[in-house]
Amino acid sequence: MRRALLPLALLFLLALGLWAYPLVGPAVRHGALPHPGGLREPLTLLVYGSSPEYLGYHRRAPERFRGLADTILLVRLDPGRNRVAVLSVPRDLWVELPGYGGHKVNAYSPLGGPNLMVEAVARATGVRAERYLVVSTEALRKGVEALGGVRLCVERPMRYRDRAAGLEIHLEPGCQVLNGFQAEGYLRFRKDALGDIGRVQRQQAFFHALKDQIFSPAGLLRLPQVVAAVEPYVRTDLTREEKGRLLGFALRRPVLVSLLLPGHFGGGGWQVDPEALREVRALYFGEGVQVGEVGLAGRSVALVYGPGQEALAEGARERLHRLGLRVLRRPSDLVPARTEVLENGPGFLAQALGGALGVPYRISGEAVLGADLTLRLGEEAPFR
Repeated sequence: MRRALLPLALLFLLALGLWAYPLVGPAVRHGALPHPGGLREPLTLLVYGSSPEYLGYHRRAPERFRGLADTILLVRLDPGRNRVAVLSVPRDLWVELPGYGGHKVNAYSPLGGPNLMVEAVARATGVRAERYLVVSTEALRKGVEALGGVRLCVERPMRYRDRAAGLEIHLEPGCQVLNGFQAEGYLRFRKDALGDIGRVQRQQAFFHALKDQIFSPAGLLRLPQVVAAVEPYVRTDLTREEKGRLLGFALRRPVLVSLLLPGHFGGGGWQVDPEALREVRALYFGEGVQVGEVGLAGRSVALVYGPGQEALAEGARERLHRLGLRVLRRPSDLVPARTEVLENGPGFLAQALGGALGVPYRISGEAVLGADLTLRLGEEAPFR
């Protein structure tokens, strides 16, 4: 029996070595492997994409990580709550800094690099990142390809062509697996009524889909290849120890909370709601807040449903009215992938409504603008 087990053990070690081999290069360059203790204290990161720079028509310049900032995220890693809170900052948000005047927040990257971006985002949000992580668009494409694609539900046709930048977006509605180029198009598209805010909401949908894909059995098998594919296209000031502890924290599969910087359209751009921002900041980037009694009566909820779900939506509307909620119908071109309650905020209202209806809830900036809550009706919605 012992002799029979030896070949199996050797085969297992060989397979483990082949699985982990792509991690050797990044581990040697960064000196970081997952730390078993994970993070000891909360860590706030500024994460953003660096748009390509060009030498001329259709010719990309060498990567300096000084292009216009794209997909700007303030990320709070909280080991005590085993939670990752991601606050999306619209790239067109107007920010004024002493000595620089006023600019869109994404323009501070070419003006002063990551350190100036940290200052600009701190001015916009009241939260100063302790570290930064900048990725190029190549990281997205190559990472998604190494992962084998990401499954997403595209809600409407997306078509756009930028010949100078070599960007062509052609996506049809429906739930599908997007490859690297398609994922880039999905994340960069903003030629719709909501412009950059609509793009931020799609980015948040992508974060959740990416998390699910990475922690699936197939995703975990591909994880070393993903790390190796992305690593050359990342710049950060994280220390060696912090990288190891961050990796250890990630392996604990923390809860993901994604938020859009609270505000509304006005004055030619996105206007921050200071009171709502203070609440989000205290809850997700501070010590938390005391929760009082949560009442749903008088609140508004956007009811999102797809073709053929009109009767189902009517049943949901009646149920919501009985709870004292004002209902805003939002028909969609696509049946939502799942039934869920969304809230771009503290989440207490979403938790209360989800409990009352018996459906899951999620805190996400994907929620419909102008409503306190969003209820999406998937095929399994319990309102028939």
